Amino acid sequence: MGEKWRRIRAFVRKDLYESVKNRSILIAVVLPVVASLLFGVLDTVQTPKDFSIAIYEDTGSDFAQFVANTAVNFQLEAVSSVQQGQELVKRGQVHGFIQVEGENKFLVFLDSGRPVYFFSLSESITQLVKVYLGVPTRYDLEIIAVGDTTVSRSVLPVWITVTMSMIGVMVVSGVFAEEKDTKTIEAIGVSPAGYGELLLGKGLFGVLLSAGTVVIMAILNRLQGLAFSSWIALGGLTLVGAACFTAIGLLIGVIASGQSTARSVATVIYFPLLFPTLVSDLSSLTRILAGLFPTFHLFVGLEAVLLHGQGVGGILAELVVLLFFSTVLMGVTFLAYRRMVNSYD
Repeated sequence: MGEKWRRIRAFVRKDLYESVKNRSILIAVVLPVVASLLFGVLDTVQTPKDFSIAIYEDTGSDFAQFVANTAVNFQLEAVSSVQQGQELVKRGQVHGFIQVEGENKFLVFLDSGRPVYFFSLSESITQLVKVYLGVPTRYDLEIIAVGDTTVSRSVLPVWITVTMSMIGVMVVSGVFAEEKDTKTIEAIGVSPAGYGELLLGKGLFGVLLSAGTVVIMAILNRLQGLAFSSWIALGGLTLVGAACFTAIGLLIGVIASGQSTARSVATVIYFPLLFPTLVSDLSSLTRILAGLFPTFHLFVGLEAVLLHGQGVGGILAELVVLLFFSTVLMGVTFLAYRRMVNSYD
């Protein structure tokens, strides 16, 4: 058993060492890390067509009814207190909360974790209040940012999702397929190392490379302020997500005839895998369709942890879905790998 794990560690060390010398792998790992820092001001997710808004108003005010009848892109959430409305914003369960005091005073609480949403919603609510009161009626409207999320952290879930899926789908598939080009897999058949050790070694390489990259991004983007429970949740998402995308990469590598074919297949799969997540907020339909992809559940979980400080309990559904994807993909990969091995015997 000890000898077996020594050989598996050797496979992992070999891949990690060669990945440092491989320009393609370095680009796949380093570019998203640098981009998460340099392009933190860019939120790649489109502004949603529908905003979820909670409203609490004094007795006699009909602002909520006006919004329901007028603003077709606002979905109202019922709240029974100011504290409840503010808490919904903090947890990311609504885009904003409006507290109506008297006839013409409005306190608007918006999540600062999503810059594009913040400014777009601020403008929409301001215009809505003007229509409600009738210009030039004087009014008092105050926009209050909820949370202290920086812009760079607000887009970090996007970059981590991009990086982990890229490493798993594109890097791991190429690394595995390279063993076919170099005839390493055929040589294993007459060596002490088993075929299973090669597959496990490549899998651990993908998970470790993904996890290490996430750690670097977390340090560079100053996530030290996260609560311990959020770190545990981030670790769980990283491991399960890395396993899921590594399984996809291994499956591509197993099926492909060589490294060139693996890269072509990985490129074709990668962008359709990622794109639905980036446009999931455009409408309810795109969000439903995005839920069919593991990238979406990783992204949603990362948002809950990094922007709203959720622990494992707050992302349990995402962890379960990612674990399901990982289990199914690993099973399919194992069956395809066993079939490939039988063809060498």
